[in-house]
Amino acid sequence: MVGTGILARPDGPVARAEAARALLGWWVLAGVDTAVRARPVPWLDLGEEAPTEAAAPPERANAGSARERPAVPLPPRAGRPAEPATRSAWQGLDRFDTLEALHAHVRRLVPNAPLLDGAATSGVLVIGDSPSAADLETGRPFSGPAGQLLDRMLAAIGLDRSCCGITLLTPCRPLPGPASPEDIAADLPLTLAHLRLLRPRRMLLLGATATQALARTDEAISRVRGRPLEVAAEGLRVPALATFNPGYLLRRPEDKALAWADLLAFRRMLG
Repeated sequence: MVGTGILARPDGPVARAEAARALLGWWVLAGVDTAVRARPVPWLDLGEEAPTEAAAPPERANAGSARERPAVPLPPRAGRPAEPATRSAWQGLDRFDTLEALHAHVRRLVPNAPLLDGAATSGVLVIGDSPSAADLETGRPFSGPAGQLLDRMLAAIGLDRSCCGITLLTPCRPLPGPASPEDIAADLPLTLAHLRLLRPRRMLLLGATATQALARTDEAISRVRGRPLEVAAEGLRVPALATFNPGYLLRRPEDKALAWADLLAFRRMLG
């Protein structure tokens, strides 16, 4: 019977299967959805060919022909216009006086950018770091597992997407993962345009990247979280509070208690 004898042993087949399933689930939450090669490949080096695998030993030269076929050039990276077109395209955004006009301009260049969700004019703005794979697929910020956690976090203090706006610091980043300084510099005019048009009264900053870029601090998120901050931009001085990004909390659930304390502080900030 399953669950007894050798199957139930810590090193038995059931335990090994459960461990493999847990490991695969962790990688999926981290955004890994494709097995590529056994060796690292510089996929983002546009215009270059991916390196081929090392040649097989003579006695196995005919065994792995599929692995030894020459690499092909990578296709152009989709999503964000090629540099320097992006930064020039994001200049002069102050000419747009409505969100609709601003977003129409952006979507002509980045059709599926997860720009903004929720109640745009509520006065409460939540800003995360960079898009997840689910965000890039749906065109909606915080739409994957991290978004589900964010919805539960907001609900715990009486908020939801109908009473706050939700956006990202680098919504036009074409790949999931941490934003680079170049990504932040490229999308900062778009973030500032959002602040000018939304004119938030309170802001919740999710993660170190959004906090450091907008609150102009170089402190770690673990030190600055839960403290009153200020976002000064576009003629605004907006009271803000920082906490951990929901994606981080999925990987480090032991820090959810700290995030809960931050959310309570933000609720008090709202009055």
